[in-house]
Amino acid sequence: MMLSTTLDASSRYLFNSPIPGVFELNEVILVICVYMGLAWTQIERGHIRVTAFLMRVSDRTDILFNILAWVVTFLFLFVLAYQSAIGAWESFQIREFRWGSVQMPIWWAKALVPIGCWMMNIQLIFDIWKEIESLRGRLPKQRS
Repeated sequence: MMLSTTLDASSRYLFNSPIPGVFELNEVILVICVYMGLAWTQIERGHIRVTAFLMRVSDRTDILFNILAWVVTFLFLFVLAYQSAIGAWESFQIREFRWGSVQMPIWWAKALVPIGCWMMNIQLIFDIWKEIESLRGRLPKQRS
């Protein structure tokens, strides 16, 4: 994305002629980067957390807060995945295109949003299960 944007901006500045389709392509690449990376970032515990409060609580309370946060996240992403799947299906049925300097099909990119959300929800189910098992003493506390 950085390379194509740099080339497009340079071409626009130097030759007063942008590269057709770069903007549209970057929109699709952004969707891929964000939604396909959700579950992996959760596996790596890379999502942003505010730990100032959590550093002052017991391990048990920390686990309970993790479970609460991940259940709320699961519910939100479940609704998002369901609704975006409906939108992706409608987009697929009409073979939706992005109109711009270049016609680009976007129905397949819209399908990546619910796929990424479902993958994240599967990871959240594993994480919630692990935290519950940690709470029961069957697994060591997971790193946060």
